[in-house]
Amino acid sequence: MAGIFGKGGGGELANALALQAAQNRFGERAGQKVFADLSSFNDPEAPTTVHGKSFPYGQPPKHPRGVAMPDPGSVEYADASAPGGFQESGGHASSPSSAAATAGGKFPNPLAPLATPHSASNALLVSGRETRGGHPVAVMGPQVAYFSPEILLEQDIHAPAKGGPPLDACGAAFPGTNLYAQLGHGRDYAWSATSAGQDIIDTFAVKLCNSGGGQAMLDSDHYEFEGQCLPFEVLTRTNRWVPTAADQTPPGSQTLTALRTKVGIVVAKATIDGKPYAYSQLRDTYFHEVDPSAFGFASFNNPRKMGTPREFFRSACQISYTFNWFYINHNHIAYFNSGQNPVRPKGVDPNLPTFARKRFMWKGFDPENLTEDSTPCRAHPHVIDQRFLTSWNNRQAPDYNVGFSSIFRSDMLDERVKPDIRGGKKINLQQLIGDMEDAGTVDLRGDRTLPWLLKVIRSKPVTDPALKHAVRILGKWQKSGAHRIDRDGDGNYDDADAVRVMDAWWPRLVRAQFEPKLGKELYERVEGVLADDHNRTDHLGSAFQGSAYGLVAKDLRDALGARVRGPYSRTYCGGGKLGKCRNALLRSLDNALDHSSDAELYPDGPCELGTDGHSASAQACADSVDYRAVGAITQPRMPWINRPTFQQAVHVK
Repeated sequence: MAGIFGKGGGGELANALALQAAQNRFGERAGQKVFADLSSFNDPEAPTTVHGKSFPYGQPPKHPRGVAMPDPGSVEYADASAPGGFQESGGHASSPSSAAATAGGKFPNPLAPLATPHSASNALLVSGRETRGGHPVAVMGPQVAYFSPEILLEQDIHAPAKGGPPLDACGAAFPGTNLYAQLGHGRDYAWSATSAGQDIIDTFAVKLCNSGGGQAMLDSDHYEFEGQCLPFEVLTRTNRWVPTAADQTPPGSQTLTALRTKVGIVVAKATIDGKPYAYSQLRDTYFHEVDPSAFGFASFNNPRKMGTPREFFRSACQISYTFNWFYINHNHIAYFNSGQNPVRPKGVDPNLPTFARKRFMWKGFDPENLTEDSTPCRAHPHVIDQRFLTSWNNRQAPDYNVGFSSIFRSDMLDERVKPDIRGGKKINLQQLIGDMEDAGTVDLRGDRTLPWLLKVIRSKPVTDPALKHAVRILGKWQKSGAHRIDRDGDGNYDDADAVRVMDAWWPRLVRAQFEPKLGKELYERVEGVLADDHNRTDHLGSAFQGSAYGLVAKDLRDALGARVRGPYSRTYCGGGKLGKCRNALLRSLDNALDHSSDAELYPDGPCELGTDGHSASAQACADSVDYRAVGAITQPRMPWINRPTFQQAVHVK
């Protein structure tokens, strides 16, 4: 739970390389601004769960200190599957995921589907003053991928108070950690969570050394820390597997090796000012995954500690994992962001690698016990009885966390709940469930970004017949809600042609919009940030939680001269010239039309979907949600929907 669902951060070295590429392209000061644009450090337009109130955390300082920037071209990433745990890369920065790539698919990883859906949970809660009947309502749940059988189990826990705290709850938990219900309800309250992912992982640089003295090299097996030259701790693990009823992978094994320091696991080596260093990552819950979080989960199951929102806050604050927790009883709704947020010294940038020196380390850091000071409960985003609460792994509150642009998929929840409670209107539980379900089939690109793309293109009449037709069907799809859905069950999406054009156009329009200004090297560094994250290869359903959609839209709004809060340092599309921007988008659309066949976009072809096994188009099958068989029983694929795995619908009367 801690290592997959309850953490955030750790991208500091990749950020450093992107910053260097930006400064190489634009110069030191301008490059810093471009890097900040693309990083969405503190976008004031980013949708938040807590409305209005600021909770500052994780923002880059104006004048950072202790930054450990690698020499250009010197980074070599660790590879746990390589002999000795390190793959020489010839001086080039290989992919951070090279360990996974090296395995070549021969090493089975049944938990791989969890890498994405930890960021797909959602929650919608409405306070009693906005509902019919005057009591709060909620629909909320986690996304933990789709398995057969599911990796969550449902359980009831009831124990009297004699000899210990009372337990009286039921809900879902992960097998093996299911001493308590981790998401569920008591007799008159309920709670749930979404992954928060605020930054509790930092990257530290330790200087390499030789135990016998002499000049250190990148392959040196010792490092300096607090005045000592210490050996790396070598960790090895051999995994073996045999065929099962669910997985017929031939028998095999693989040995993984990693190096550990007093400040975490080594992820790379590089030179800094010509001297060899190792970069390590440290999660502040490392070696403390159970304490104190177990007390928090126990409290959730204890009705004596969950009777009021304030008691809920105290319970949730004990959990060190980075989660957004939601609470409802018969009178109140509440929200609290948990996580053991480390306290960093003033001036240290949590978004870039830092030298592992005492004045730059986490405050109160104890390298022997791996403990440190953490921010108090009151500093974590929290709120009671806000009109409504929505979360789809979006930003928690103004000034809190980084990496969120002006558009996020939680917008699709907000834009459905708000009309239901506008003016004197009141909502009920059925409507709230409908709002969640309706948002689950929306293509966020078509809903929030496409309107600005079409405004730029329609700034002049489109005369080419093929382009004119494409613009028309895209506009019609956007006005209808931009759904990816087959309502009549005939196996084809209702707006199949528009969806097909959007799928072909997105990677091309993003490149046309940003690459000319950023240049090839920088664009390739940040291409992942700008990519469409509707991943069709893993068939997990989760989609549209990246920053790309807001980056594209805000830049186009700049080009159009629209009102923008927190504008970027420059307009990227067309170099700030609306006509050039429009021409670039039209050329990319024209190119997309040449690459919009099912064979190119959805090469796996048609399939059977649902329990009735009806035939579905290649497009619908590419989106479909798959169940991973971890036992002998399988489940058929189901049509795509972007929603949690396990949900509660709650109305406490």
